[in-house]
Amino acid sequence: MNQPAPPDGSPPVRPQIVILGAGFAGLNAAHALRGVDADVTLLDKNNYHTFQPLLYQVSTGYLPPEEVGVALRTVFRRQRNLTVRVAELVGVNWAERVLQCRDGSSLGFDYLILAAGAETNFFDIAGIRDHSWPLYTLSDALHLRRHLLSTLERVAQHAGPGGGRVRIVVVGGGPTGVETAGALTSMAHEIVGPVADLAVTLVEAGPRLLSGLSPRSSQRALIDLCHRGVDVRFRQSVTAADAQAVTLSGGGRIVTDTVIWAAGVQANDLSRALGVELNHRGQIIVDQHLQVPHHPHVFAAGDLAAITPPEGGRPLPMLAPVAIQTGHHAGQQVARLVEGAPLTAFRYRDKGLMAVLGRGDAVAELPLFPGAPDRYRLRFGGRVAWLLWLGVHITYLISFRNRLQVLIDWAWNYFTSRGAGAILLDPPPIPR
Repeated sequence: MNQPAPPDGSPPVRPQIVILGAGFAGLNAAHALRGVDADVTLLDKNNYHTFQPLLYQVSTGYLPPEEVGVALRTVFRRQRNLTVRVAELVGVNWAERVLQCRDGSSLGFDYLILAAGAETNFFDIAGIRDHSWPLYTLSDALHLRRHLLSTLERVAQHAGPGGGRVRIVVVGGGPTGVETAGALTSMAHEIVGPVADLAVTLVEAGPRLLSGLSPRSSQRALIDLCHRGVDVRFRQSVTAADAQAVTLSGGGRIVTDTVIWAAGVQANDLSRALGVELNHRGQIIVDQHLQVPHHPHVFAAGDLAAITPPEGGRPLPMLAPVAIQTGHHAGQQVARLVEGAPLTAFRYRDKGLMAVLGRGDAVAELPLFPGAPDRYRLRFGGRVAWLLWLGVHITYLISFRNRLQVLIDWAWNYFTSRGAGAILLDPPPIPR
């Protein structure tokens, strides 16, 4: 809707649109608003976007952090109606439409897109928060990488004639856990050589790996990880952790000094401070347009939104394709409101799922017919699936950075380098 000019003849006031969160949902919402006659502010506590699907490669030393993170002002340097603001939101005044930030500043809005994403869920398990390494943010990946590199260097310096062994427990058999476990099996040899070895145990509470994929793909992933030497344990959950070991639901203990937590995420805790209706997972309830009930100028997208398909059932999973599509749709709806057009309902388009198992191996499941039952899916694995996974991830990286150099650097590092991100800037701690 075009804003009328003020009586004094000054230019019309442009609508103020704020996007909270610079993840996949927030970035796609911002891109959808690039042609709108409005002022768009992208608000995030960090000045960069993280390509989360590749965080495990940063943590295991295969990629340097700058290959999976990009400055927001670089992404939007050509979008003239958008401003990046770095601040952390702590509350909102709905009556006055004002966002309140931790630094004491405030930000007014006419339209708001909530896309603050998710955070690690520790499930209140004793000791896990203090004695495990999560892998959900770029900071998480950097901290874990330094810990792993320091551990390997320490073992390499003090290993005996037969080499030294480092025990690692990965908790969670989803894509992050499977991909991390697979990468860890070759990390030690490729970084410090035969003087150190990583013994990896993967603990999964359910009956199989990659529960979002078919049993066939799960079995392929299991065979591949076992072939790589991973000790996979099903139907066991971690009930406690300390500095020396993790305790399993059956009463057993696994001695380790490194626990990588990949067992789940939850909606950003910020949702509970907004005073809107939430589901049991802390996600914001939205309607078919992704609109927040009782707030017609507010939309939610990505992991922060509880989006139920029109046919009913469980909310859509917290996955990058869902965030990308919902973010784009939310941006489109705000644009339609600004232009005075009617809203349209969101419909998710299943693009399939993929998980990499190791260099040159992956599993993929693609829908043959959009909207068809699950049995109409193309399931395959091996090098073809890995090349498809590689192409999809490079495509998404290029779309964010818009530079051919990213493709060249990333492909060169992945295909030819061993430990491209394995530089340890700080010396490893000296053992007592």
